[in-house]
Amino acid sequence: MSNENLINEVHDYWKEKGFPKYPTDRKWRDNVFQQLVSFKRELIVDRQRKIIGQSPHGLSLAWSYMEHAWGIKCGKMKTPMEIWNDEEHLKKGINKILTGTFFEKKEYHNITESDMRSMLRRYSGTQMVSNFRPTAAAALYDIFVEKDSPLMGEKAGVVWDPSMGYGGRLLGAIAAGVNYIGTDPCIPTYEGLLKIKEQYGHSDKMYKLLRQGSETYVPKPDTLDFVFTSPPYFGWEQYGDEEEQSFIAYPEEELWKDKFLKKTFQNAYIGLKSGKYMAINVANTKQYKTFEEDTVQLALDVGFNQADTWWLSLSTQQKDVHEKRIETKNFPSGRKYEPTFIFKKV
Repeated sequence: MSNENLINEVHDYWKEKGFPKYPTDRKWRDNVFQQLVSFKRELIVDRQRKIIGQSPHGLSLAWSYMEHAWGIKCGKMKTPMEIWNDEEHLKKGINKILTGTFFEKKEYHNITESDMRSMLRRYSGTQMVSNFRPTAAAALYDIFVEKDSPLMGEKAGVVWDPSMGYGGRLLGAIAAGVNYIGTDPCIPTYEGLLKIKEQYGHSDKMYKLLRQGSETYVPKPDTLDFVFTSPPYFGWEQYGDEEEQSFIAYPEEELWKDKFLKKTFQNAYIGLKSGKYMAINVANTKQYKTFEEDTVQLALDVGFNQADTWWLSLSTQQKDVHEKRIETKNFPSGRKYEPTFIFKKV
């Protein structure tokens, strides 16, 4: 069989099989969830250097509830779904798998759904929206939030996630055993988050999910033990077309910083108890070159003290694909890291 005929055959097979989404059956999900909750998170935490390492546990579970994410636009980059629907590009991607060009070489009969997902994410000129690793979120909750301790008479703290996104921080909260409040305006994302809560939330914990922007949610004063999120990068990731989306509601950068980001920080300051912390995961990008500096200044402007910085280790795939994620501190190991700024309410 000629190479062209082989590519055509593989293409037709996968198109008939359907988009290589993550499994959605309960047995598979339960297995992945169990791997998440049983993972020893202390193995990825370097408290001395304040680094949180990598572990993919639970990430595929979050994605399995967010099928719409494959079509979310990042700037002018193509989405994985656009590659899937473009015969020419899809065949080129399949050829890269068959020949081992950029991707690991695979025989046609050994190509898996995972291989196809990886190719669709990493195809030249393509970018998929990012998700926060549940293990990294749980590790930060472990560090900053009290847990249930009947012996000491302590109850698990309450965290607010201003921009819930695709479920990584919600699953992290479930794994870490903390109470969780989350805000996000995207309708299909919100529906997926509700399913995660319904299927895996603990009956003795609170999970309050609100479909609204973080700038409109004002917590009751002194009720939060931790605020933690990775906010949208202005208009880079266009999560939806709801009028509440921050890049739609505040289409100019200065307006967005003042009416969305600063207002979110003000709400966090109101809600946090004295002595508690807000953690914001951002990084400077080609599209937003001063996001880190602006984040720090806005937090200081509303009354926070800058207390610390933790560093998140990035994956090789993130470095290849998520250009917005790579302009970060380089430690001696050569791996790239992304900052999470820690602010304290005094």
